[in-house]
Amino acid sequence: MPTSFSYSAQTKLPRPHVWDLLTDITNWPKFSDIYCDLHWVGRPWGEGSLLVGTLRYPIEVSGHYEIKTCQPPTLIRYLSQTREAGFATERTLRLEETSPGTIIRVDSFVVGEPKISGGAAEFLSKLSKRWIDDFAGFCDVQAEGNGNRLKNGADERT
Repeated sequence: MPTSFSYSAQTKLPRPHVWDLLTDITNWPKFSDIYCDLHWVGRPWGEGSLLVGTLRYPIEVSGHYEIKTCQPPTLIRYLSQTREAGFATERTLRLEETSPGTIIRVDSFVVGEPKISGGAAEFLSKLSKRWIDDFAGFCDVQAEGNGNRLKNGADERT
């Protein structure tokens, strides 16, 4: 039976900027130590493309993430599969505009049983909370660095 978990965090950064940071995978190691050795097989964020790398937390396992849906700047859905770990996850990342900023939301489902104390529920909770919180914090640092451009939700790109 699948185990599910949902989690969200808010950032002060407007959604277009959050999307840009999220979809540039070279940023991922800058804000979190969860993933490493990431690279694309296929067109980045294209349906059926693979994001290949290593998950380092809460367990270390190599795998790939097959893009199922990418709808800029609001949604990414992917299937994560590993050979040696005995489980698969489906995750949906949503970026929801708020005033001011963006809510970053993840909905996750796991099938199989990760080799971690606490099982699938613990795996989803640890991974989702840490990655989303790290990413939201990274976005907030970017918002603060942009100073006046982002005051009151104003964005010179609009």
